[in-house]
This record gives sequence, C-alpha cells and structure tokens, in this order.
Amino acid sequence: MFEDASDFQEYYRSRQGRHVAMRLRRSLSDFWSRSANGCNAAIGYAPPLLRADERPAVLNFAPMRLGPYDWPPKGPGRTVLVNGRSLPLQNVQLDRLLLIHALEFDPNPSRLLEECWRVLDGAGRLLVMVPNRNGLWARAERTPFGHGRPFSRGQLRTLLLDHGFTPIVAKTVLFMPPAALGLFLRFGPQIERIGQNWSPAVGGVLMVEAEKNLYAPAGKTSRKRIASGARELAPRPTSAIREGVIKRNDHA
Repeated sequence: MFEDASDFQEYYRSRQGRHVAMRLRRSLSDFWSRSANGCNAAIGYAPPLLRADERPAVLNFAPMRLGPYDWPPKGPGRTVLVNGRSLPLQNVQLDRLLLIHALEFDPNPSRLLEECWRVLDGAGRLLVMVPNRNGLWARAERTPFGHGRPFSRGQLRTLLLDHGFTPIVAKTVLFMPPAALGLFLRFGPQIERIGQNWSPAVGGVLMVEAEKNLYAPAGKTSRKRIASGARELAPRPTSAIREGVIKRNDHA
C-alpha cells in the first residue's frame, strides 16, 4: 500500500485526506519563493499540497516507484518521473525544495539529501515533511504517514546536519486522531490550535525547514558534477524552469 501514485490519489480524495492536505498546504504558504525569477520544486507526492495557478509555478518531481501520473490535470504538465539520486537539473538551480512522502520512503535518504543539496541555490531552502515518530499517525497504516520510516526531531536534525543543511524551523502539525471522521474533522482547526499550544511533540507530521550550508563536508554534499546518466535541463535561469512547464506528449 502507498507504493503507487494511485494509492496516494485515492487517499487524498477521501474526506480525511482532503482535510490533511488543507492543513499541510497552509503550512507552505510562506515557504515558496515569490520572486519573479524564483525556482520552486517538490519531490515525492506533492499535488495535494500544490496549486496549479501558483506563481512562480512549482515543478513536481515524482520518484520512479510511484509510476507516471499527470499534474496538473489541465494545461501544461509540471510532473517529471525521476530518479531521486540523479535529478534532471544542473547545480544550484532551485530556490525552494519541498520533500513530501519522499524521505521516509527512500531506501537511501542520505543520497537523496545529497542530491537536494546539489540542486539548491546557495541561498536556497529545503522543507522536509515526514511522519513524526512520536505521533499517532506513524501507526496509522491506512494513511500514507503509517508507511516508510518515521523520524523524531533529533533524528531528522542530525540527518540534515550531516548532509549540508542547517535546520532553522521545526514544528509538528496534524493533531487530530488518524481515525478522525465527522465531528473531529469539523473541529479540525480548533484541535490544531490546542495541539500546537499544549502537545506540540505529538503532531502527526514533522516539518523541518533548513538552509543550505555552503561549507558542507567534503565527499558528501560537495559534488560538482551531475551523476552519470542524468538528463540535464538548461542552466539557471531559464523560463522553462521558472514556469515549471513540461510539454506533454502529442497524444496525451
């Protein structure tokens, strides 16, 4: 379960999934670069958290394990199926990068973070969303947060520091019970406020925003070349990346 894009699509179409997406999406409102030349991207399964009319547009990198899918459903495509260890970008391309349903599923999270470090600009920011090891949602197998490897704050902080990132903000969201329906969903905003104030450690999703450390340890994140076999996009800045536009096949 949650090994294919269709699993995520089905969950986020449910009433609970729509509520979860709304809570996570609100946490992103101040993260994206709003510069006219801003380059924003996400890795994992991000469509429920993205808006098709976002400006600048957000490019969606889908890991190969999910299989192909289209996003947005209308207009120019912004989703690329990728190898998370060899992104089709040259060095220092992105201003903002979101990892959602990505790090916890990757068999080698260190390699994924190295690649994130490579493609982020020197002033770039990384936002990681993972299941919180101390929260109830990490045990809820009917949700995507009950799969993959959950993290504690300390574990995620150490992993980021070891791979060239300095955490600057850490918080948890999603305080309603994972089995919540009906009345619980109706009072979701109130539950979130209570949780943030009284029990921040038990939120279902751990969010850590980090900035790129330009003096990362040599041999880990200081690679200067794209991994062999990567399909390169044009050097930054380019209108193709800024607009996040990928031409669909003629028959699509």
